[in-house]
Amino acid sequence: MNLEEDNIEKRKHAPLSNSEAASFFFIPIGFAKISKWENTDFNVSEMARFKKFGFERKIKQASEMRLYGMIFYISITILLTYFLG
Repeated sequence: MNLEEDNIEKRKHAPLSNSEAASFFFIPIGFAKISKWENTDFNVSEMARFKKFGFERKIKQASEMRLYGMIFYISITILLTYFLG
């Protein structure tokens, strides 16, 4: 394997950076869109980039972070309605 192929293989298996994970977690859905359960424009473009370059691990982690973000916001909503209601 040459150096370029080795770097390509490393990038395919690299995890999400903290800032990438935070963006998928804190903005999991498109709040200003008609269909609120769709990705935001940033998340759509990042997922397209991950798919284009074959970053399977990042695709999996980004999907998990979106799910955790949705669970987080639903939990906060439930807790606020319980304690304030």
